[in-house]
Amino acid sequence: MFVRGSSGLVREAGFVDAVSVNVANMSVGAALGTVGFTLASLPTVAGVNLVIASIIAFTLSIPQIITYTTLTKHIPRTGGDYVWVSRLLGPRFMWLVVGLVMGFIIESLAYYALIAIAGVGQLDTMLLTLGINVNFTPLDIIGISILYFAIVVFANIMGTKYGIRLMTVLTIASIITLLLALAVLYVVPKSVIISRVSSLLPSGVTYSKVASQYTGPYFALGPTIMMLPFFAIYIYPWLQAAPAIASEIKTKRAINWNLPVSAVLSMIMVTLGFAAMYYSMGFKFSTMAMADGYINFWSAAMVASGNAALAWIIGIGSVLWYLAVLAYGAIVIVRYLFALSFDRILPEFFSYVSPRLRSPVYAHLFDLIVTASLIAAAEALYNTFSSLYGAVVEALIYFALVGAAAAIAALLNKIKLSRGVRVTLAVASILMVGVMGYISYQFLKYPSIWGGNWLAYGVEIGAVLVGIAIYFAAKYINLRKGLDISLIFMEIPPE
Repeated sequence: MFVRGSSGLVREAGFVDAVSVNVANMSVGAALGTVGFTLASLPTVAGVNLVIASIIAFTLSIPQIITYTTLTKHIPRTGGDYVWVSRLLGPRFMWLVVGLVMGFIIESLAYYALIAIAGVGQLDTMLLTLGINVNFTPLDIIGISILYFAIVVFANIMGTKYGIRLMTVLTIASIITLLLALAVLYVVPKSVIISRVSSLLPSGVTYSKVASQYTGPYFALGPTIMMLPFFAIYIYPWLQAAPAIASEIKTKRAINWNLPVSAVLSMIMVTLGFAAMYYSMGFKFSTMAMADGYINFWSAAMVASGNAALAWIIGIGSVLWYLAVLAYGAIVIVRYLFALSFDRILPEFFSYVSPRLRSPVYAHLFDLIVTASLIAAAEALYNTFSSLYGAVVEALIYFALVGAAAAIAALLNKIKLSRGVRVTLAVASILMVGVMGYISYQFLKYPSIWGGNWLAYGVEIGAVLVGIAIYFAAKYINLRKGLDISLIFMEIPPE
């Protein structure tokens, strides 16, 4: 029934690779660099505490961690959650599954476009902090953004092992520079940091003047909850990376533990990052300086170091975070295209694996072309990467569908699990659906904050409709060949 008797992919990823692909997916460095754009868009920053917001967001992600870990252990296949949800819901709902998966794929490509453009912004911030004024034009931004993604795509085309190693190296290097930045902000005396960071402020603007702009408590639940969509854009729901390459992970230990380890590690890093800013520069100044666009975590750490070499290292590391995210993206989203092709939904060339390069070449090229188009559209039409934030809503709806499928499977005992595991999965997946639904509601309620525009929404609605049309077209084409693809979704694909 499937395109081949085996996927043709090989086990190239170890435990560190599996953790790295999730950490890169969760985009901690990018979140620390871009949070100011969101703070500036809020109705008020009074009471917004990013440390507490991060802890709340992580707590809400625990049901998803349990759901994804359980299903990855029992169905470790290329395509991860697409394989689970399609087999658990069965043929009757495949039109919906394929539609939402295609929307998820395009949303992911929109996110990579967002990250690529934001990465150019961080490069500009790094250079300005080092005293180098470049003044990137919109065409420069488009060109560099596409170049970022093209580099990691071609590394993957040359061989899956090269793509995985590049992603792992970039992620580890990014984590090291983040730890270095944290050390600077926690070790250098506060008075020294404040004096050095004041150099980033415009003429006539002082530390005390910026800090005095903040009026309000150090924490208020309502305004802090308003930041949950920000963490949903960058960090906590993004646990599908390692599950999507599960059949390429070498050991059961790596399959079983990569998600909890990477989720906790990401939570610690981003929470400590925001805490370091509050500790070293004060809550009031940090909040207003980020909202006014004067500083971000990376520029503050670079200047606070007081050492040119250290500033360069931290600055380069801040840009590497964005490249690490793109490197994970070039690996993972191709696995969804691969899985859809392997199930005969997409054309067979998407699941073609080059015998010489051992990589799905054509799927990677499609990835590059669509992402480059979205980069150009976002920069040309809206001149900001945040114009693509709204596309995340579709991913949250897709994650809710995964949770619903897992709950049905657990309640109806569709997967062979012990009673305790089955009850845990049922409770966790139901909670997961509730969390995704609530955050989706926040996105839709405040479109001016979360990128609710026709580029983001239009791309996603179009992708879902195209996905539904693709399913029915594939069903018709295969029926003419004598194959009912409904039968495919009653069987787990081979490794």
